[in-house]
This record gives sequence, structure tokens and C-alpha cells, in this order.
Amino acid sequence: MKASILSSTPATKQVEMLSYLVYEGEKLLHNPSQEMLKRSDFTGADGQILTVDNLDGYDVVVFAGLGKKKNVSELKMQNAVASVVRFATSKNLSTLAVVIPEELSPELKGSSCMVGARLGAYQFLKYKTDEKTKKFKKIEQISFVVSKGAEDFKKGLEFGIVLASGVALARDLVNDPASHTNTQTLVDTANLIASNSENISVTVLDEEQCKKLGMGSYLSVARGSIVPPKFIVLHYSPKGRSTSGRKKIALVGKSIMFDSGGLSLKPSESMEDMKIDMSGGATVLGVFKILSELSSNPDFAKATAGKEIFGILPSCENMPSGHATRPGDIVTAMNGKTIEVLNTDAEGRLTLADGLVYAEKHCKADVIIDLATLTGACMVALGNDLAGLFSNDDELSQSFEKEAKETGDEFWKMPLHLPYLKKMKSDIADLKNIGGGRYGGAITAAVFLSEFVEKAKWIHIDIAGPAFRTEAPKGALGKGATGWGVLSIYQFLISNY
Repeated sequence: MKASILSSTPATKQVEMLSYLVYEGEKLLHNPSQEMLKRSDFTGADGQILTVDNLDGYDVVVFAGLGKKKNVSELKMQNAVASVVRFATSKNLSTLAVVIPEELSPELKGSSCMVGARLGAYQFLKYKTDEKTKKFKKIEQISFVVSKGAEDFKKGLEFGIVLASGVALARDLVNDPASHTNTQTLVDTANLIASNSENISVTVLDEEQCKKLGMGSYLSVARGSIVPPKFIVLHYSPKGRSTSGRKKIALVGKSIMFDSGGLSLKPSESMEDMKIDMSGGATVLGVFKILSELSSNPDFAKATAGKEIFGILPSCENMPSGHATRPGDIVTAMNGKTIEVLNTDAEGRLTLADGLVYAEKHCKADVIIDLATLTGACMVALGNDLAGLFSNDDELSQSFEKEAKETGDEFWKMPLHLPYLKKMKSDIADLKNIGGGRYGGAITAAVFLSEFVEKAKWIHIDIAGPAFRTEAPKGALGKGATGWGVLSIYQFLISNY
């Protein structure tokens, strides 16, 4: 998709569709058809869409509501543009123009518009046949009509392309099935990201190396699969700068390439979407793609000068076989704690346990954020739209919430209720991997993980609900993988925390 900037609305023959982003209750600056709007039910409310054929000489005109002008935000702009582009895609149009109202800075408008355009146009067509893909016409050209600040708007567009590419990578990885994506795929993706930046390096630990480090918890999950486990570590470190006093931040992503439940086998219908169980790892790779693309940008280099960033993906498959971990087996994590595995379908916490210990012990992380499609219990509590956020440090969680507020990655702060750890105590080991009973499953999973964080400030985000959408598209979110967390974590990383 190519993007351009115009100073006035294009001629009717230049584009197939014209769109106006409209504030609620405000008159349009460029639209000669204000009277038509008055006769419709369209008010410009946030998320409202009105489409009109053959208006003012254009084949299609779309009006997209932004809500009240005083409440305008980057996210509302992003979602409005995404909705407009998705409509154009559904009509097999290839060219459109979007008239942008004033407010916000031109650069912020440019980035939010481009993120919206790219994510609104996102489709996963990799496995469609040639005959079918011919029916899908992609947007070739989008023009933005801006009244002032064209140069800054252009900078924003270029930045938005980078942000959207990170989200799109995460979506692609999650949408790809386990028949075509495995632990080596994540290794190859990490290496490709690193090849584009001298600031990023990749270390891959194989099964024997993980054994030597004592990762018995992580490796217990991988035992049932013929796919070799890969413990992948990405490291972003600004070159040519002193390492003294740098804050070290580790991102740990659950990377189960397929989750059958192991010997505690899932029902078949619960397995259908289990390619998504590596969404946390995909998010980490999406973030690192952005870091790679921006590593030579002076503003980005300044924002990250005092930080080192690690991405940790304990990648494997959870499958049943004669080699698989059995319910009742005891495994030993990297920090020496023993775990009675009572349910092999509670496997994500076993892989994350060693990932968290590695982040603190070997990366010397001061701050750790883990992301995982961890519990159905979190979906019961919060539904499909919200992630659950747990933390051992209020200042850290408040900082993350502040920076992530306008990204579209919605979440809700959950209690890290440590007294529930009693539910995780085993009679014959230090811990068991399930709490027993029907209630509080997202919390007991979080307090289990807290046993593998010693001193670091830590956030655990359960993305079981919002990582993958089965509902109708909404704003920049289509059906399928969402890339949840890529934008919010990037925003946090460049903050002053």
C-alpha cells in the first residue's frame, strides 16, 4: 500500500472512494453535502460509519465518526481509518482518499492514520489458492488530505509503517498453523530481525544446553513432541554507549507452537485454535521487529540509550506420546524448585517459570514483562477483549498502564493475591502446577509464576482472550490474530520508566 499527502480533495476520477473523518456534532470543512448528513442518522459518534454511493461525483463516499472533538485521540483516529480501509477492501477498491480533520499534532495523526490503514487492510491469505486470491483486491494507494503540517504528517506516516509492520509480523506468526510454523520458524524469524540491526543479537539454546542450565520445567513440556525445543534469546543493546547503569528489561513470551494438552488431552474443539498458544512469543518478535527498524533513528536511540532489552521465547510443542510428561511427575525448575505436574495442560506456566528465572539470573533483568495465552479462567473473568494484568510492583504497573492507554491493547488490573499460593503447595514437591477447584484460576497461575521471580519488578499479562478474535472486526482489529501487546510494550519501552 502506497501512501501520499494531498492539500485538497482529489478529483473524482483520481480515487474510487473518498472518506471524511468527522467529529461528533461538527460541520465538515470540505464536504459540500452537509445537508445530506443532516437528513441521515449519522452524528459523527465514535465508531459510527455512513456509506453513500455516487455522492458528489465519487463512486463511494464514507463518513467515519471520531466522537467529540475534545476527546479525540490517536486510537480513535487509528480505528476510524482502519474501518474505512476495511470497507474499501471489502468492496475490492484499490484507491481511496481520507480527509483528515485538525486537532492532534500532524506527526501523531500521521502515525495513527498509517497504523490504522495498514492494520485495517491486513489479511492472512497465505494459503488461499490462486483462483481465490484473484478475488481479493488489495488497497494500492491511499491519500490523506491534510490542511497543514504536511511534512510532520509524512514523518508520522513513515513511523506508522514501522509500528504496523511489527503488529503484522505477530499476526502472521500466530495465524500460521503448526503444520507450517514450528520452533525453527521462530529462530529464523529472530535471526532475520537481528540481521537488519547491529544492535540486536540472537542466542539459541538447544535441548542439551537447556538441560545443563537446569531447565527441567520447560523441557518437561517439550518431551512429548518430535519437534526440538528452542530457547530463543534476543538482545537489544545500543552500540557505542556505556553499559554502566543501564536498566535491563526482559520480555518473556509464551511460545507453545501447538498445545494439545499433552497427556491431559484437550477436547478436540478446544484444540482447533491452539496454534495461537505462541502469541506471547509472537508479540515479543513483533516488538523486536520495531526495535530493529528504528535502531538507527536518532530519537529512538536517545529514548533507549539507557536500556538493554531482552526477548525470551521458551519455544516448544505440548504433545502426547510415550515420552510425554505424565500427570503426577515431578520436575525441577532452573531455580531449584520442584513442581508436581498434576495437569499437563497447565504447561505454559512451566515454560514461563524457566524463562523468568533465566531473565533474572542470566540477563540480570531489573524489569520483566511476560505475555501468555495462559488461562481460560482469565477469559471467564474478563471476556475476549481484555487481557489480565498482574504485577508485584504498583509503580511499574501504573507506568505501563499510562503508556499503553492509547494503543488499543485493552487490559484490566488483576490482584496478585499471594495467599492463594497455598492452593499451589504440593504434598510431595515444592509446588504443584494447578491450584485445584474451579475458581480463581488466572490468579493462581499468576502467583505460581511469582515463585520464579526473586527481586525483579515484574508484570504478567494473560492475553488468552484478546490474542485471537473470532468476532466481527472492530476498528484496527480484524478476525484472527491481533498482535496484542506489540504497540503497548513498544510504547512502554521508550517511556522514561
